[in-house]
Amino acid sequence: MGRKSIRTIFKIDTFSLVECNDGFWLYDYVLNWSIAAHCKTEQEAYIEALLYYQKYLADTKKELAELRNKVDTFVSQFVEKNEDDEQY
Repeated sequence: MGRKSIRTIFKIDTFSLVECNDGFWLYDYVLNWSIAAHCKTEQEAYIEALLYYQKYLADTKKELAELRNKVDTFVSQFVEKNEDDEQY
């Protein structure tokens, strides 16, 4: 037996929150992903979604910092740094 929708709490272009027979589900249409599932309350679904986005943001910021470091290392091989200038 699959998940059965009981009622739609809200639906906009990018998100929907639906109460199902197995809990509340928050779906992100941009990611095409359920970012909260099987939650006992609407509030739990919101919190689970916020925690998902916090982790996603932290991971993205870490990856960006690593990429910037690699780019800076690569560029520094070809550009001399001016002592008075903090940028290349």
